[in-house]
Amino acid sequence: MSAMTIKTKETNPFKIQKKTKLIQALADLDNEILEKLVELKNSQKAIAMVQSNESWQTIKEFIM
Repeated sequence: MSAMTIKTKETNPFKIQKKTKLIQALADLDNEILEKLVELKNSQKAIAMVQSNESWQTIKEFIM
């Protein structure tokens, strides 16, 4: 297993710990999938949909 350093603007140690766990959960995804997630991350429309609880529930129901 390789290690890497990721810089974040977060300073709250509890939020850093949670972010670390979330990033570790994504670490085993293929690069192709990670690239698609980054594409969504760069879309303001996608971010708005994920931030909305109602839209997020719709997305989850559709996907899962």
